[in-house]
Amino acid sequence: MTLARTAVRGSAASIGGQGFRIVLQLVGLAVLARLLEPADFGVVAMVTAAIGLADILRDFGLSSAAVQAPSVSRGERVNLFWANTGLGLLCTVAVAASTPLLVALYDEPTLAHIVPALSLVLLISGINTQYRADLGRALRFVALASSDVLAQLVGTLVAIAVALLGGGYWAIVAQQLTVAVVALVVNVVSTRWRPGLPQRCTSIRRFFRFGLSVFGTQVLGYAAKNADTVALGAFWGSSVLGGYNRAQQIAVVPLNQINGPLTRVALPMLSKAHLDPARFSRAVLRAQLAGAYGTATVLAFVAGLAVPIVAVLLGPGWSEAAPILALLAIAGVFRSLSQLAYWMFLSSGRPGAQFALDLWAQPVMVAVIVLGASQGAVGAAWAAVAVWPVYWIVGLLVASRSAGLAAGPLVWRAVRALLGVALPAALASWYVSQAIDGPLIALAAGLAAGAALVAVVALAVRPVRRDVAEVVTLVRHAAQRGEKTSPQP
Repeated sequence: MTLARTAVRGSAASIGGQGFRIVLQLVGLAVLARLLEPADFGVVAMVTAAIGLADILRDFGLSSAAVQAPSVSRGERVNLFWANTGLGLLCTVAVAASTPLLVALYDEPTLAHIVPALSLVLLISGINTQYRADLGRALRFVALASSDVLAQLVGTLVAIAVALLGGGYWAIVAQQLTVAVVALVVNVVSTRWRPGLPQRCTSIRRFFRFGLSVFGTQVLGYAAKNADTVALGAFWGSSVLGGYNRAQQIAVVPLNQINGPLTRVALPMLSKAHLDPARFSRAVLRAQLAGAYGTATVLAFVAGLAVPIVAVLLGPGWSEAAPILALLAIAGVFRSLSQLAYWMFLSSGRPGAQFALDLWAQPVMVAVIVLGASQGAVGAAWAAVAVWPVYWIVGLLVASRSAGLAAGPLVWRAVRALLGVALPAALASWYVSQAIDGPLIALAAGLAAGAALVAVVALAVRPVRRDVAEVVTLVRHAAQRGEKTSPQP
């Protein structure tokens, strides 16, 4: 079976699994929004910002290094496992010890209970890191998707149960811990691999060298993506942050649940293709289709239908989240497109080039976002709209030059997708939905109108029609094939 077909099937398996996960997340979000208060979400969001930063240290880029490497020996796998487990334990202890600092930063006493509990996620994820990398390196994308779906299902059910029992913010804490534990158990069963004791005679320095640049890039990127959360919590407190966090959660569902699995598919595929310039160029152009015509279009619908989406998912009392959601969805379109540059940097073995870019670009983004957050939740959302399109263009130009590819075709294909599909979808869905009373009917009518206009554009505009036809062909071919079970390296 060719690498291209494996990539197609992997993409289909990952996106299909994430489709179920998106549904689960949205159902859980809708139920929990009616059982909990905005402040409950806000206090947990204060902690998850710190947890997420420590989680990057826990990984240290070693998962990407393991997937990108042409080969990984058994001794290296064992040592990588213990390295990530040790980093996970270190991060758990460090975050738990930082509890007084976080309580003082946010002036929120309840964090004294939440921080130590959520810090355990870091240890569990540390143990799981190389199991996930092992499945990705073996191209076992169905197994990865199954793990994600099952973990999300069990976590959602646990959260709803705790909320019904009056647990408040503990429902969200229990959800995150449950997801981490279930994912670990399923991945251990799937890999059927048991690490032995660390092997002193086997060096993993090459993985740390690669991971160091990835780690630096991820820290800077995380700061830009979470500066709004930290700043809003510090400036305005848990209630304002809770409303913003729910809008953000809806906006990032397509980003996390589509781009995450696509990264697990795209990175090993592009890494195998990068030694052949012509093959790598074709693979990059094909990889861009998923973000430009997939995630970006979904987010365009979210932007256009923000008002009925908030009314349906979050219910009464959350109307102020609608304009925030619309703005964050627009920013998310360009966050999605910027993922391609990330794939290009890593798959071509040039993480240092992205780190050099982010060393100056991300601090500028953080400064703009913090300035916007000082004006409130809407200000933070507008700041995101301002910075992400610029970062996308700059990142794509630098990544193309670093990988030896022409940036013009990549930029033009993305612009064509935005103008030909995403923009018509957003405008049509907004125009129809705002003229109809009743959020559920408005949502359905807006979706239908947007989809109809996109279909007309796809039929009438030849370049868009070719792109859409290629996406449809990829999906159809993927649907006709099952997962290939590759031997463990």
